[in-house]
Amino acid sequence: MFSLAITISAAEIDWDKLQDKAKEYTDKNSGKNINVGGKSVNVSIPSQPTGRSIDSSEQSVSESDQRYISVHMKLANRHFSRKNYQRAVEEVELVFERQPDHGGGRFMRAVIAARLKEHDNAWHNISIARDKDPENPKIKSFIEKLKTVAPEPEKTVGVAGIFRPLPVSASEKACDVIERLLKDQSSQNITSIDIDEYVTEGNSVWVTIKINCSSVVQKANIAAVLEKAAGGRVEILSGPPPQGEEKLLNLKFEIAGMPVENKQVKPVSDLREFVKLIAEETDIAISDTEERDAENKILETTYDIAVRDFKSLNDFLRKMSPYAHKFRVASLKLAYITGSQTLIWRCKVQVFYQMS
Repeated sequence: MFSLAITISAAEIDWDKLQDKAKEYTDKNSGKNINVGGKSVNVSIPSQPTGRSIDSSEQSVSESDQRYISVHMKLANRHFSRKNYQRAVEEVELVFERQPDHGGGRFMRAVIAARLKEHDNAWHNISIARDKDPENPKIKSFIEKLKTVAPEPEKTVGVAGIFRPLPVSASEKACDVIERLLKDQSSQNITSIDIDEYVTEGNSVWVTIKINCSSVVQKANIAAVLEKAAGGRVEILSGPPPQGEEKLLNLKFEIAGMPVENKQVKPVSDLREFVKLIAEETDIAISDTEERDAENKILETTYDIAVRDFKSLNDFLRKMSPYAHKFRVASLKLAYITGSQTLIWRCKVQVFYQMS
C-alpha cells in the first residue's frame, strides 16, 4: 500500500481558462429547461427577487402558545394582585412575545402604567386592547377614568400595528416605521431601501429614504403609510419620474418631539458576547463587523446582517437599544439565499454603543 501526494502550486493553474469554463457552465445552465407534459419549462432561479408575498391575515395562536400564554398570564395576575408590578410586567411581556395583541395582557399593562403615572404607556396599551375588543365594558370604563387624568393623545408615540414598547428615541421609532411600511401591501415590490443619516431640525428628526421597486412604485400609498406610522409630515423629494424610472422613490418623513439619541443609555462591557447572545435569540446572521473608536467611550460599529424578515432585525435592535446612543439601518436589500428561492433581507446597520 502506498499513497501518492500531488501538489499543484497556484502559479501552475490557468485562472483565465478556469474562469472561462465556469462562465460557460453558468451560461449553459442558467436558463435550463425541462420537459413537463410535452412542454418545455424554464426552471432557472432568478438572480434577483422582484418582491415578497405579504400575509395580512390575523396570525393564529398554536395550542402550545396558548398554554404558554395561560401560564404566564396566571403568574402576571398573581404578581399584579400583590402589587408587584415589575414582576407582573415581566410576565405579561412574555405573553406579548407569543401574542402581541393579547387583550387581557394589554389591559393589565395599561392599568399598571396608569398606576405608575406613565400615561403615554397606558394609552398605548389600552388602545391595543380596545382595537382587540372595542365593546369590552372594562376597557371602556378604564378609558373614561384615564381621560380624567390624561386626555387621549391625538397622535400616539408608538406605531400602530407594531406591537413594541413605546420608542424612547427617534432611532427606535424610525425602525418601527420601516417595519410598519414593510408589513403593508404597497411594499410588496420593494427590493431595496437606503436610509440617510438622520437630520435634526428644531424639535423634529427627519428620516430620508430611497426606495427601489421591481415595478411601478405605489408612491401615494407608501407616503400615506409612512405619514400615519411616523405621526408627522412626509415630503416627496423626487419629482415626476422620467419614463422608465417609475420604480424609484425618494422621500423623507418626520418624527416629532423625540431625540435621535437614547438619553438613558447603559454601558456594555463584553460587547461581542452580548451581541452574539442577542443575535442567536432573535435569529439573525451577522456576517461582518467593523468597529471604530469614538470619543467618550462610544464605539461606532457597522454590521452586515442577513434576516428572514425585518421584524427579526428590529427585535435585535430593540434588545441592544438600551446600550446604544443611537442606531440606524443604513440599507436593506432583498435577496435569495444562495441556491434557493428563500428570501432574506441583506442589511447594513450602524450602532453607537456606550462602553463601560
